[in-house]
Amino acid sequence: MSKRTILFVDDEPNVLAGLSRMLRPMRDRWDMLFADSGEAALAIMASRPVDAIISDMRMPGMDGPELLRRVMREHPDAVRIALSGYSDMELIGRSITPTHQYLTKPCTEQRLVQALDLALSARDLVPNKALLDKIARIEHLPVLPEAYNRISAELAKGDPSPKAVGDIVASDVALAANILKLVNSAYFGLPRHIGTPQQAVIVLGVGVIRSVILSLHIFKSFEIRPNPSFSLRLLWGHSMRAGAIARTIAQTESLSREDMDHAAIAAMLHDVGKLVLDAQCAEECLRVLGEVRAKNRRVAEVESEQLGLTHAEVGAYLLGLWGLPLPVVHAVARHHDAGPGPGGFGVADVVHFANLLDHEIFVFNEHYARAEPAPARLAAVGGRARYDAWKAEAVRMGLGQEEQ
Repeated sequence: MSKRTILFVDDEPNVLAGLSRMLRPMRDRWDMLFADSGEAALAIMASRPVDAIISDMRMPGMDGPELLRRVMREHPDAVRIALSGYSDMELIGRSITPTHQYLTKPCTEQRLVQALDLALSARDLVPNKALLDKIARIEHLPVLPEAYNRISAELAKGDPSPKAVGDIVASDVALAANILKLVNSAYFGLPRHIGTPQQAVIVLGVGVIRSVILSLHIFKSFEIRPNPSFSLRLLWGHSMRAGAIARTIAQTESLSREDMDHAAIAAMLHDVGKLVLDAQCAEECLRVLGEVRAKNRRVAEVESEQLGLTHAEVGAYLLGLWGLPLPVVHAVARHHDAGPGPGGFGVADVVHFANLLDHEIFVFNEHYARAEPAPARLAAVGGRARYDAWKAEAVRMGLGQEEQ
């Protein structure tokens, strides 16, 4: 693999020198460039390709938000990451839309390398570079919500308490109400009523709560679309049911708590690419759906033919840029794949079959071709009997029923 070019921007020479020392072990994988101002950064990017830019927010002259907005317009395929103090998070959330991720100072080498690796690999998931360029230029892609960023900052400190995370959720009254309404719905199938955000964190875990926040935020961001090609309410219901079915499959198969969380998160977010494509490539989506409905074909197949990519790849691209865990990103990218992936039964398999089961139990659209489990992928998990057992458990728990 060729080296990636990473540009670091900060007006403090000591900060740049510290980054250079900290990231010395990455020199065999990265070409690292350093700029002490926004103007200097743009001059570098005008002279050579840059894969990612990591910028401080508070700089004299051209500040971080202005710089990253310019980068978005002039170099849309570059990954854009803000590196700033926790006290700046609210300012960033309000003022900057072209940032893919926010990292708080002080940032460890491991955290920085992980964020860059994931974001850069996400770009490789989108084979159609013309559409990637179009998506990358979008100024109103959903920005990570403030509560999500605050919880991420708590996670970066170590092992956060449920109370600390619950308090973050509770500080936003509307968000807390929506989360409690959702976790007490049939989608989650919990045996007892959850009365507070803190209880929700204890029962579901920080990872799932953070994903619920992201799901609510993303769907709300796309409530208003000029010419929607599908029902947002139906897609929301499908996503939540798929998340619930994924948790059931993961529990049935005794997956680890981490894999269980990753499966539920990926299943809830597996169709986010549909929202992005529908909002930004409306004409293309209408042509795709026209073919789907006229010839009773699967959406992903027609997307691949006509667009050179699928909503699965677009969704994985967005989630990867945002820094979601790699198993989540890969599961979203592969949720339509017919063949089994490397290794044994895991998160991507859970999400794949959770999506199929919900479409089988709950008819999303009678004009769409019903997806059948691919023989190769079915055989890899133990055959039809295992699939039918998951279906029976989902039906028993009422997970395929539409929430009223």
